[in-house]
Amino acid sequence: MKNITISVVQYCQYHQIEPQFVIDLYKNDLVVLHEHNQEYFIEEDDLKLIERFIQFHYELGVNLEGLEVIHHLLKQIETLQKQRK
Repeated sequence: MKNITISVVQYCQYHQIEPQFVIDLYKNDLVVLHEHNQEYFIEEDDLKLIERFIQFHYELGVNLEGLEVIHHLLKQIETLQKQRK
């Protein structure tokens, strides 16, 4: 089954944010983007993660470094929860 992708530009227009924000997330290894014909695309599976970053950044004012810390801590919590099961 092929993953559904959406253009970063289209996604950002819909959410009324700058595409550079999503590209910065990618450059800091917080999300995975695919490049095709000099345009970046987001996989459907990553949309919820990006939306979480948008909320933290735009609604709570968390900077990119803070997003990295939050992401790291959430991954650790998820790992610990899986180990307990």
